[in-house]
Amino acid sequence: MLSLFKDWYHRHFSQPGTIEFAVVLLAIFILIYYFMWLIGPLVVALCLAYCLDWGVIALMRRFALGRHAASIVVMIAFVGFALILFLLLVPQIVRQGAQMYDSLVLMSQEVVSDHPLEDQGAGHRDFDTIVTENLRQIVDDMPEPIPAMVTESSIFNTVRAVRTQFTVYLVNLMRTQLMPSVVNVFTYLMYLVIVPIFTFLMLYSKEILQRRVRLYLLPNNQILIKHFWPHMSRQIEGYIRGKMLHIIIITIVNTAAFQLFDLNYAFLLGFGVGLSVIIPYVGAVLIAIPVVIVALLQFGLSMMLFWLLLVYLIIQLLDSNFLTPMLFSKAMNLDAFSILAAILIFGGLWGFWGVFFAIPLATFIKTLILGWPSLDKLPPKYSLVTKEK
Repeated sequence: MLSLFKDWYHRHFSQPGTIEFAVVLLAIFILIYYFMWLIGPLVVALCLAYCLDWGVIALMRRFALGRHAASIVVMIAFVGFALILFLLLVPQIVRQGAQMYDSLVLMSQEVVSDHPLEDQGAGHRDFDTIVTENLRQIVDDMPEPIPAMVTESSIFNTVRAVRTQFTVYLVNLMRTQLMPSVVNVFTYLMYLVIVPIFTFLMLYSKEILQRRVRLYLLPNNQILIKHFWPHMSRQIEGYIRGKMLHIIIITIVNTAAFQLFDLNYAFLLGFGVGLSVIIPYVGAVLIAIPVVIVALLQFGLSMMLFWLLLVYLIIQLLDSNFLTPMLFSKAMNLDAFSILAAILIFGGLWGFWGVFFAIPLATFIKTLILGWPSLDKLPPKYSLVTKEK
């Protein structure tokens, strides 16, 4: 057993600088795992810097500006755009979120009536009656003796019980999970100042910071770092930039579609659909639940509901078959199993940021394994410097 370990160590860590690089990776992992709460603003600022750096480079090439001047122009434009967006959209989202929460609280506190099909007023009470009537029609079309066994009153009580239990669960989930997060966000309002400052400094001093990283954190004069660092930097930059653009496009398109159908909480649901693209596959399923519930509560089982869900499905199909491949086909090259496994593992380790960076982290590990110096003779197609097909 000891000889096997020695052979493995000799094959993978005999090249110059590999041990130092492994120690650096382990130290970074431990730092992020235990101190994510402390370095969170730096992570956010780094993401924004990756997204905005293309603007700095474009100004430098187009107008022959220096990096310092281009960074100032880009940062002023970004802060102005962010302020306009914050003033226009955030109040709408907060207001609709409060309205949805109040509606769920009222629904969860409802007591089951002894006369279910009597006049029950407007609002969510109509939903129970509409669903009951449609289910009753389905039951009536079934062969005997099923229609005689199932009464309209029993259908109504079942629909109301399921709906009430579900809304109680949602209210408790929002009260215990979502509300504390909102409170924490407002307790760290200083991040709104710290993050832009960090972002500007990263753009302003990009070359200096990169040189310090290579000098103090990464081993020098090693072939692995000379090829590995630029390769991963390009992939991470492409992923973050594409993901931000993806969120913006999906948010705008879905919000416009919901507004067109005059759906309740259109801004809130559109924003939620936009954020759902952070979690591939799983996010689309999770966000579809509140969209369908709100549409059912508002339209019932009607043609309006059918057309709304059809448009929503078409948007999802266009996103998965055209937009996502266009944005990420060159940035990431992972199969569905690897993506879902990365989301599960890194999401469990680091929560939201683990989910957000699941794909680039999985790509990082894949590139690290394929590009790690080894005495084993690998085929040329596994070389780090060779482009992946």
